[in-house]
Amino acid sequence: MRWIIVLWVLLNLARGQTYVFHEPLPMDRVEGVFAMQGAGAVDFSLTPVARMGGLLDLWDYRGRFSMSVAHRTDPTPAAGLCYTAAVDYLGWSYVRQTTYRIRYGAGGGGQLCMLRDAHGRELRIVRPLVEGLVSLQYRVVPNVVGDVTLSAGWPEGLGASVGFGFAF
Repeated sequence: MRWIIVLWVLLNLARGQTYVFHEPLPMDRVEGVFAMQGAGAVDFSLTPVARMGGLLDLWDYRGRFSMSVAHRTDPTPAAGLCYTAAVDYLGWSYVRQTTYRIRYGAGGGGQLCMLRDAHGRELRIVRPLVEGLVSLQYRVVPNVVGDVTLSAGWPEGLGASVGFGFAF
């Protein structure tokens, strides 16, 4: 965790944004957010899925990564972990104020599931990911941002996530 904070400080110093540590950063001037995130979704088989991960929001692009416990019943019962990575474009702002902003966009990525069936055989499933999303970011305390995101896509279905992180 220390190396992430050091990297964040160096990035801000390199860009001349040392004021981040001295005064609150208004949401209409935030250029990026690094946050940890918890998410839940209902996939197309109506199975609830819980995910943990994070996001790095830079200007209009958001990179997100997560890990979830997965299970499959069709055609062979199996369980394991799924790793997801996506890049989303959130360049369209609906509202941009000093304390919050609402943005929407779309993106894609990939999902790797490593499952093990009842007989101990490993199954690896690689799937593309397509999604559309709406994001509300709001200032919790100076330079700490809350992020609530609603998403819809394939293969993750309908989902929502909540995250907290640092703004720069």
